[in-house]
This record gives sequence, C-alpha cells and structure tokens, in this order.
Amino acid sequence: MSTYVLRYFPIKARAEVARILLLASGDKYADVMPDWPAEKENQPLGQLPVLIETLEDGTEFELSDSIAIEKYLARKSGLLVKTGSMDTAREDQLRSQINDVVDMHYAYMFGPEGSHKFIEARYRSNAEAFVKYHEKILTENGSNGHYFGSETTYMDIALFAFITIIRLPNEKAIKDCTDYFSESNAPEINKVYETVRASSIAAPYVATLD
Repeated sequence: MSTYVLRYFPIKARAEVARILLLASGDKYADVMPDWPAEKENQPLGQLPVLIETLEDGTEFELSDSIAIEKYLARKSGLLVKTGSMDTAREDQLRSQINDVVDMHYAYMFGPEGSHKFIEARYRSNAEAFVKYHEKILTENGSNGHYFGSETTYMDIALFAFITIIRLPNEKAIKDCTDYFSESNAPEINKVYETVRASSIAAPYVATLD
C-alpha cells in the first residue's frame, strides 16, 4: 500500500479535493507545510500543492499541479467518469469551469486593489454563467445530486470542495460572492453539495470540519 505526503499551505484552497480523496482512500498520508518561500525552488514548478507517493518498494512518485493530483487520486479510487470519451471531456470541462470562478475569487482577495473593479465584474459574470450551465447539466442528469449517472464521481467531489471553500467567511472576498450559489439560486448545485457531504466518501473529511 502506498503512503502519501501532500505539500501545501494550512488553508482550504487548491489542495482541498486532494485532501478529500486522500482521506477517503484510507491510505496513510500527511499534510506537510514546507518552509516557504525558502523551499519554493525545491518544488517541481516552484508552487504548491505537490503530492509525493511512496510505493511499497520505496519508489517515490512526485506530482505537481492541483488538478493533475486530483485526477490521479480520483483515477486510483475509481471515481473518474467511466461512460466514454464524451463524458470524460465533459468532466474536464466542468472541472475547469470551477477554476474560472475560483481564480477570480482569489485574484480579488490577494491581487492589487486597483484591479478589484475589473476582477469583481469577471467573477460575477463567470459565477452567473457557471450556475446557469451547471444547473442545466444537473437537471438533465435527473436532478439526483450527481453530475454523471447516479453515483458520486470526481466532479461531484470537486463541486463539494468548491462550495465549501467559497462559503468560508473572508472579509477580503467580494461582497455577497456566495449569493450565486445559494439554495434558492442554485438548487441543483446545492443538491450535489448535500449529497456528497452525506456520503461515505466525504465522511472522513467532513469529520475534520469545524
């Protein structure tokens, strides 16, 4: 059985899907916060997260990029969609659309104040388009709390992590940024969130939440 080290900051952000998947796997893993920025140059791409897997024979496998890490872990757990290349492409598209919103969320909080007006407009445009499209996709799948079929998959977990993160209180965030994802405005998205939160897959992670 493999063991894992996940290098990332002690915050809920780009490594959260990986944390959910690692906890769900039951494999031994540790969160490690490198001495930053002193160890920045020692990371494969000079950024975090980084996953280090140690196999039973002692071989180490190192992987950078948050989505690459997520998909590797999801594939190992059998959670990627299995219904053909079109659904795989759709899965990739839907996951990327989360980042279209999240990137603006972080850019507003941590970027220069002079760019706030532009970034807020982008966030609101992306969030509105996201909700409209994802509500449609989820309705077409039967309004059953899943993006694909009737079982929890990687995309469901990614959406759960996204909603968890976007709802974290932060005085630096765009005002009312979570309203787009309220139960009244995005009922199907919230159904996925609640379905995953109540699942056995997410249970070990949910137990860590305050």
